Amino acid sequence: MILSCSSTGAVEKPDNLIKESVLERVLYDIIVLEAMSTFKPKNQDFESVYGKPYIYKKYGIDSLQLVESDNYYAKFPRIYTRIYSNIQKRMGKVKDSLTELDKLQRK
Repeated sequence: MILSCSSTGAVEKPDNLIKESVLERVLYDIIVLEAMSTFKPKNQDFESVYGKPYIYKKYGIDSLQLVESDNYYAKFPRIYTRIYSNIQKRMGKVKDSLTELDKLQRK
């Protein structure tokens, strides 16, 4: 009975776990691609060329590996928060760069 109770809280690490730093880049790219897909694409093949298949090919991962890795890290709030904080910082830097570029072009 003691052994069965102690194993219920264990988090099983997937065999094909994506490294934290790689997952951060994958999630960033997914967020950017999803934002891009909200605009009317000029190329009708946008989703097939630059959608999730592109992400899987770029990082050499598959959808199951991504889901399992995301679920694994989600069970560790400090790590998961760090991943998304880094993504948010990176997005902030890109936004600042685009704002500066816009200011320069308006001069």
